[in-house]
Amino acid sequence: MPAPYNLSGRTAIVTGSSTGNGRAIAISLAEAGVNIVGVDLLPGPVNGTVKHEAPTLDLVREAYNVQSAFVQGDVSKEDTWESAVAAALAINGRIDILVNNAGILGKVGPLHECSLAQWNLIMNINLTAVFLGVKAVMPTMLAQKAREGSTRGTIITISSNAAHHGAPDKAPYCTTKGALVALNRSLAVDYGRDGIKCITVSPGIIATALNAKELSDPTKCINYRAQTPWPRFGRVEEVGSAVLFLCSDASDYCNGTDFAMDAGYIVA
Repeated sequence: MPAPYNLSGRTAIVTGSSTGNGRAIAISLAEAGVNIVGVDLLPGPVNGTVKHEAPTLDLVREAYNVQSAFVQGDVSKEDTWESAVAAALAINGRIDILVNNAGILGKVGPLHECSLAQWNLIMNINLTAVFLGVKAVMPTMLAQKAREGSTRGTIITISSNAAHHGAPDKAPYCTTKGALVALNRSLAVDYGRDGIKCITVSPGIIATALNAKELSDPTKCINYRAQTPWPRFGRVEEVGSAVLFLCSDASDYCNGTDFAMDAGYIVA
């Protein structure tokens, strides 16, 4: 049998691929041999977030000798998904993996101070975009030949531990992340017998270049620090490793589950 983490020849679409968790996910998959189609608003890291490093899709192609393509666009628009599917199919005629990672925090504050435009923005990016992504890739996944083990495709959606608790002043964000967990369960029921495994990943606080300054301040995130039974915050590489496992043959009997990675915050 092939090594469970040898995913050579498979092709993945990863949204929000230019920075943070999406960049780490794309790198982890590419290291295992996966061809990467990245989707983001910008092709390279946002200024000041990842210094002196190549754009994700250049990095994976040069470091891991996989094929890569980039689609610049808004994941809440159907034409962006049409371009992403076309780019993936142009590589080897398959879409083995979809990682719905793109997301925003959106409006922070009391819900009654959130405008309809602010509410619609976070719903579109965090939730509607996932619907559009699944809708776009599913016909290809259903039509393609299953791998040994019966898996035709894998859909990983990045939720948050905010799906499982009431994060203060983040009602719109929590709403979208909870909805993703519920959507994933329905997808698993609807498509599991066709060999499409659907899993959400719910990280806690993950340290990135964007929030490094805030997280290094001991006065910030006091409640989270106090309630998390672990001595540090998470790393983007750990999110990448979790997604790699869930996309691999080693997890082919996982379906419909939510993979919590918040160092025990919810259980504590």
